[in-house]
Amino acid sequence: MNVTPEHMFRTKPAVDTEDLALSFMEEEVGRFDWSANWKKIKESGAARQRIEDWLAAMRVDHDPNEIVAYLDRLTDERKGRWL
Repeated sequence: MNVTPEHMFRTKPAVDTEDLALSFMEEEVGRFDWSANWKKIKESGAARQRIEDWLAAMRVDHDPNEIVAYLDRLTDERKGRWL
């Protein structure tokens, strides 16, 4: 198939890390005071396991470490503000 470069585009993966991380944050951590809640979960040592359990319940195969890293960056960059 011959497709010119201007007609080529990359499609977004079906489920990406950002989508999963934000869904986990909203559904499992809570969107109100999420920054403090995430820090408490991290301090308890249960973050990775909670994400693994959530991914299994959602039937999604994804690396939980990527989600942890994204949420860590999110809390560093946003300082508790959702938007």
